[in-house]
Formats: sequence, structure tokens, C-alpha cells
Amino acid sequence: MDIAIGVIVIVVIATSIAGFFYWQYRKVLREAKNYERGLKMVPLLIHLPPASDDIEGGGRDERDVTEETISQAQVLYNIIASTSVKGFKTRIYGQRHLAFEMVAAKGLIHYYTVVPMALLDVVRQAVAAAYPAARLEEVEEHNLFSKVGKVSGTIGGELTLKKSYSFPIATYQESKRDAMRAILNALSTAGREDGIGIQILMRPAPDGWTKNVLTTAANIRKDKGKKTGLKGALAPKDLLEALWKAPEAKEVKPEDKQLSNLEQAQVDALEEKTRHPGYEVLIRIVASSNTASRSQTLLKNVVAAFALFDSPGNNGFKFTLTKNIEQFVTSFIFRFFPQEIRSNLLNSVELATIFHLPDQKNIPTSQVERQASKQVDGPNQLLDEGFLMGYNVYRGVKKEIRLSTNDRRRHTYIIGQTGTGKSKLLENLALQDMLDGKGFAFIDPHGDSAEELLGMVPKERVEDVIYFNPSDMESPVGLNLFEFETKDQRDFLVQEAIAMLYRLYDPGHTGIIGPRYEHWFRNAALTIMSDPAGSSFIDIPQVFNDDAFAKEKIKHVTDQTVLDFWNKEMAQTSDYHKSEVLGWFVSKFGAFLSNEMMRNVIGQTKSGFNLREIMDNKKILLVNLSKGKTGELNSQLLGMIFVMKFQAAAMSRADLPENERQDFALYVDEFQNFATDSFESILSEARKYRLNLILANQFVSQLTDKIREAIIGNVGTVISGRIGTTDAELMAKKFIPVFDAEDLTKLPNYEGVVVAQINGVPSSPFSMSFIPPLGRSNPQLAAALKRLSAAKFGKPRTDVEREIFARLRAGDTAREAKKKALLDSSQAKSQGNSASGSSFLDEWLAKRKAMQQTPKPPTPVQSALKSPINTPVSVPQSSESVISPAPSPVKLAVSEEDSTTADNKLPELPVPKTTDTQVTDRTTKPSANEDDTTLHVNIPKLPEDEVSEEGGSALDEIYIDLRGNLHHRKQDEDSSNQEQPSK
Repeated sequence: MDIAIGVIVIVVIATSIAGFFYWQYRKVLREAKNYERGLKMVPLLIHLPPASDDIEGGGRDERDVTEETISQAQVLYNIIASTSVKGFKTRIYGQRHLAFEMVAAKGLIHYYTVVPMALLDVVRQAVAAAYPAARLEEVEEHNLFSKVGKVSGTIGGELTLKKSYSFPIATYQESKRDAMRAILNALSTAGREDGIGIQILMRPAPDGWTKNVLTTAANIRKDKGKKTGLKGALAPKDLLEALWKAPEAKEVKPEDKQLSNLEQAQVDALEEKTRHPGYEVLIRIVASSNTASRSQTLLKNVVAAFALFDSPGNNGFKFTLTKNIEQFVTSFIFRFFPQEIRSNLLNSVELATIFHLPDQKNIPTSQVERQASKQVDGPNQLLDEGFLMGYNVYRGVKKEIRLSTNDRRRHTYIIGQTGTGKSKLLENLALQDMLDGKGFAFIDPHGDSAEELLGMVPKERVEDVIYFNPSDMESPVGLNLFEFETKDQRDFLVQEAIAMLYRLYDPGHTGIIGPRYEHWFRNAALTIMSDPAGSSFIDIPQVFNDDAFAKEKIKHVTDQTVLDFWNKEMAQTSDYHKSEVLGWFVSKFGAFLSNEMMRNVIGQTKSGFNLREIMDNKKILLVNLSKGKTGELNSQLLGMIFVMKFQAAAMSRADLPENERQDFALYVDEFQNFATDSFESILSEARKYRLNLILANQFVSQLTDKIREAIIGNVGTVISGRIGTTDAELMAKKFIPVFDAEDLTKLPNYEGVVVAQINGVPSSPFSMSFIPPLGRSNPQLAAALKRLSAAKFGKPRTDVEREIFARLRAGDTAREAKKKALLDSSQAKSQGNSASGSSFLDEWLAKRKAMQQTPKPPTPVQSALKSPINTPVSVPQSSESVISPAPSPVKLAVSEEDSTTADNKLPELPVPKTTDTQVTDRTTKPSANEDDTTLHVNIPKLPEDEVSEEGGSALDEIYIDLRGNLHHRKQDEDSSNQEQPSK
């Protein structure tokens, strides 16, 4: 017997020693694992869902809405409970833990979750399931500690349960209120120099925790509350007695079955706690400021807010201030959660009450940032090739959003307030076309985008660029509205010109233009367009102001209706009635006739380029219509001319089979300035002619109802950035039910919602981030291309003005010719009368005419150089010599073909001063031995001290030589160095 007892004692001692070393060894391993896990945790910033995602009350009780809002977090914790792992490693190292944190720093309050790498995907899915509109973003570690106060200004501690974890704290199901509002109020007291952090560490609880809670509930029923909690259930005395004492049957008295209402509620609460997943929890609170007193105040505010979780008769939190602040801060930063801490156990309902994402009505301060808009998943049928518009980011997955060429033919519409990124998006889209070798035109009413794109032209596409800038007055590029090829195109342009005048002067159709104005304008336009020599928009007033000019144009008219207008209607109209209407009619052209810049652009009978050729040959047309340089009215007129001429050029492609028509993109920023009511037909008809429109503007209300409905109905891809409330109500019907009007008003910059045409089918609305800038502009390249384009497509200003004034004074020339013919006829009659016996007056007139026809000897021109005083002056030998008066100024010789117009009294043209950007000699003709087919381009010259032998500035990397060729100096030097050895 003694031997057996000795063996048992030895075994017990050996087991105790082994157990001691095992626990010590496991403690060391767990502490090392704590550091390792702390270093491998990933901080994720939780972007709160937008306000539009909040649960709507709809007349319901506010307490019910609060309960439904908080219950969403239970889904989060129920999913995380599945991360519990069993096995040998778990016994050694314990369960992995994660953290949820609320941090107030730099005047803002943020929500974070910090998770191990192994649990990253699970937590993402859990957050997405509970809060679909929330967004997780990997960020750097946040720092809430004051740089001034450092350790002395930092204070903190831990929250633990007052009683056994079997008893629950007050939950939202019990209180019907959101206690987090009080916590947010406390956090909002932190200033920009303060920092507060609430850290909730949690890991799945061991399996036996529910049995312990139920045992406590059973003991309450058994002892009527005399012994409560684990202390009564697991009393050491009872355990020792159970080793040798057999259980005794105990008579149950009737009064033992009766519990008070408080006791019954307590038992029900314990049993309810076991119905939800449990977590071991550790809550830390830290405050940091410039001074210790300020930190203490901040900490007290937060600790006081946790008093709302006290449940009478059950449980609550007590705060323990740390004594070793440095060790506490280290544990806070590394998120240490010792495995030995098991006294705080909360279920998912209790955790949801403490930490959940609040809705707008429970956010007491603007310091809590929420997402301006929600993220929605994009289409699944993605393309690997095509037009990259942006990226769809949803639940951490980033997808490219591309449009195929066929989908682009259904057009694209972009709307957004200024600064939202729509102009930069247009630049990026156009740059892709440029790099892909496609043709496009970019109409820019601001000028910045056109300048940027000009500096990003790749070397292989330099010859494809046409740059239109009306503010370049030295080399104006012609843009003739009345240039046409077919009769149908002529009629279309006339009708569009009338619509343009309505858009400029009578957008409300109040009668400022009216049917009579249309009638006059249409007949005048058809008249001048009948002249094979060509005509322009500014010729319209001259038809009514100058009868001789009108007759010159009318003689080319073959349309009987137009002839009747002049020969019957206008011929029978009295001068008085004409004068009454003429001022009203001509006044609409005054702004363009008196403006030298506009007159030299739209007054040319031949445009500097052919839009049909640009479209068919995949050229690049950049149109700079900067309102600051051109003027708002002028910019609007030129933009409308471009739009209507592109439509006419596109429709002229009817002579080509559809499969031979090259796709051409037309980008128009602020297109509401250039759109007439006929723009609806462009959206519906341009697709078949392969004219792909990409339109952008700021406000839907800027458009007419007709154009607005055409966009919503005919445009395949619609991108909306942030817009105003009025516009959002109009555009919301394009994006419902996924996005509502409030979502459209709260989009951040460079973010949008999209309905895209994917493989011919409209997609569901989704969120999209705009692509960042794809290229960087080169100012030297842009400057060189400006000079090259002006030389190739522009004309010298003096030549343009000479041609315009000569055409406008054609009526004066006709009158002079008529007067000369009448005078010759009169003189012939006078000579006839003289031969048959004329009067003295007739004879005198005949002699006078003969004297006038006798050529006079030329007047000698004296030299401008004076002879020296001591040089003898030669005296004429003729006896009739007299002292002649000073010679009159020498007149310039006038050619015969200009002699009829030499006496015209139009003002002389000013001679421009020579500058470094002006052509010094534009009239130089090629020599006889040069090939006549060679294209000779006049290039503006640089000052001689800056021009190298090649013709460009010695400082420029990019330059144009004297023959008009664009060079990259570095490349030329490399090629010459390679050719040197061969020579």
C-alpha cells in the first residue's frame, strides 16, 4: 500500500514538474508568436458606406431602424467565427486574433480593421457581406501619438468585465439605442494635435465556453441566486468533495422552483448569450496629447461613454489604468493579445453593439468621413483590347473597362461639374486614338486640352496633325461654311446655318430671327453659293447692300425660285421697306464682319483643309477655340461650323460602301455651346457613317429637351461624374435602381458611374475610376507643330485680306466698268456729230480728249543724294530751261488687271511688322529648274543669331528646317554619326 502511494506521489510530482515546464515553454513560444503575428498583420482602412446606403425609415419606429442597422454587424462577426482552427499548433500557439479600431487623429475619425495575412480574404468577404457598400483599403500604419507630448503626454489602459463573462453587457436589443453615438461624441473632442485610439482585439472562444455559461444559469435556478457565476459553479470545496463523496439526492422544495422576475431575466440573458458565437476580447484605450492633463481629459471622456454598456443585474465594463505606459504602448502598436487572457468573453451581439459602422443619423460630427459614393461591380464580359475608359474597383478587385470599336459607334456622353476630371478623361481617350494610328478631331473651347495633345504627338504621326487656332492672326486658316460638293450638301449647310443663327441670337424662338429672316437668308445664301468662284458667310450682307455685287452673283443662279425672289419679290419691294428690314437683317453679321480675326477665318472662300479627307485618311485635327483668346460668341460660331461641316462630311460618305468607311472620332468638350436642335439627327445617323461622337459638358440643363432626350435614348455609353441636384434628378433614370440622384451629387473627383455598351448590349450601372494621365506634353514639340501647321494650312494675313476686300468690292469694279462703257459710248457719239457738222462745244470736247490721250514725257526723278557744295551744278543748254519745281512723290505702278480697282477708296492694308514668327518673304517663287510638283511651304524664320545651318534654333531639340520638314536634333546627330565612317 505504501509503495502504491509512493508511486502515485512520484507520478503526481513528475506530472506536475512536466506540466510546469510545458506551460513555461508554451508561454515562451506564444510570446514569440505574438511578435511574429504582430508584424504580419495588415491594416485596412474601412471607408464607411455612403449615406444613400443607409436603411430608410419610411415612417417606421426609429428604434426598429437602429436595431436593424446594428444587426448588420452580427453578420460580420458570425463569419469571422468560422476562422477558428483546431489542432496541435492551435494548442501551442493559440487562435489567431484580429483587431477593430476607432482612431481620432488630425481632426478626423477613421475606422480600421487589422488582420493577419492568412485571414485577409475572409475578413474582406465578411465586411462585404455585412456592408456591401463599404470599401477596404490597405494603408500604412496610423500614428495617433503626439510628437510634442511623446510618452509623458500619453495615457491609457484596458477595459475588462466587472463580473464573470457568463453575464452579458447591455446590448442594442435591450436598450434599443446606438451607444456608439456617445463614443463618437467623445472621440470628436480630440483636436488636430490630439490622438485617441480604441482597440478591440478578438479571437474565437474555445468550445467549452457555452457549457460554463449554462452551468451558471443552472446554478441560479438551483440556488435562487445565492451562488452565482463561475465562483459558485466551480467552488474548490465542491470539487474536492466530489473526489470521495458520492452524490446525494436532494429533495427539491416547491419554493426552489420559483424565481423572481430579475432572476428569471438574468437566466434568460445567459441562455440567450450562448446562442451566438463567442469571442475572447481585449479592449485598450489610449489618449495622446501635448500635455498629460489634456490626455487625461480625453481618456475620461471615452471611458465615460462605455458606461452605457452596463446592464443592471448583469455585467458592464471597468477601466484599469496602466502603470507601465511604455509597455502598454508597445502592446497597442503590435496588437499583442496574450493567450492567457480569457476572462473577457463577448458574443457577436455584444460585439456588434460596441463596434459597428454607424448610419448618418447616428454620426454626431462631420469628423467621421463616409464614402461620397458607393462601389458597384462592373460587367463580367470584359475585353482585353479596345478603348480603355477607366477601372472598376469592387471589393479589392480591379477590372479594366474597355469599349470595342463597334461599341464606340453608339457614341459616348460624359457629364460632370468643373474639376471632376471629364476634360482629362477626354484627353486620355484622344491620346489612345493618337497612339493607335486612328483619326480624330478634338474641339476644345478652353484650349488647354488641345495644347496638351499637340505636345504629345508621336513622331510617326507628325505629318497627320492639323492645328486650327483662329487667334493666330498672322497665318489665318480658312474655314468656309458655304463650301460644298453636292446640291444636297449645299441645302444641308444652308439649313444648318439658319439653325446656327437661331442658336446664337434667338434660342427661345421669340421672333428675333423668324420666318422672314429665314427667307431672306436662304435665298441670299443660295445666290452666293451659285457662284463657281466661291463665296463665304460674310458675303450675305453684301448681296443686299450692293446691287452691282448682287447682279454679279445672280447671273450664276439657275434655281427659278431664287430668281423669282430677286426679280419679283425684291424688285417690287420699295426702298423704304427694304431699308426698314435691312438693318435688322445685317446686324446679325456685324460682330463677324468688324472682327478682323473672324473675318479672315470665315471670309476665305477656300478652307485650309478638307474634312472629308481628314476623316478618310485618319488625320488628327486639334481645334483650339479658347474663349479667352477668341471670344465667347466667336468660339461658339466656329464650333457650330465645325460640327455641322463634320456632319455634312460624314453624310457624304454615302458614296462609299459601309465596310470601307474609316472610323473617325469627334471629341467635343462643352458641346452644348455648339449643338443645334438638328444635333439629334447626328446622334442617330452618324453611326452608319462611322463618325463616333464623344461629347462632354457640365450641366444637363444647358441642353434643350430635344437634345437631352436624344442623348439618353441614343447614346450607348453614358459616364456621369459629380453633378448638381437638378441634373441628378434628370440623369438618375439612366442609373436606377443601382444609383439614385443623391449618389450622383456626391461622387468624388475622378470617379463616376457608368452605363456602358458592352458587345452591343447596355450594361447595368456600375462605378468607375477615371484613368490617370497617360502622357506628358512636350512644349517644344507643340511650338514646332504650331509653326508647321500654320505654314501648311494657313495663309499670310495680307494675302487673305487682299482676297476678301477684292471680292467684297466686286460691285464697285462693276460700276466703274459700266461708267467707262457709258463714257466711251458718249465720246463715240460726240465724234460722229463732229464729223457731220458739230457745235463749237463738241469740237472743244474732241480736242480735249485728244490732248488727254497724248502720252506725256515722264517726269525726271531727282536723286535723293545731294551733291557736294564745291561741285559745279550742270545747267541745261536749252534756252527754254527754267527752274523746275520739286518733283511730286513717285506713285507705285499698277498692273492692267488691277487698274480698274486702283482708285477704290477702301482703306489701305496695314503692313505687319516683321517678327520671329512672321514670314519675311511669302512671295518668293521657285526657280525655273525646280520641280513644279514640289510642295513649297513658307516657314516663319527665327532671328539669324538663333538659326543653325539646318534651319532650326540651335537650342531646340525639335525644329523645322527651311524646307518645312520637322526634325528631332538628337536623332539627326545620331544618324549622321552612324553615316560618318561610311564616308
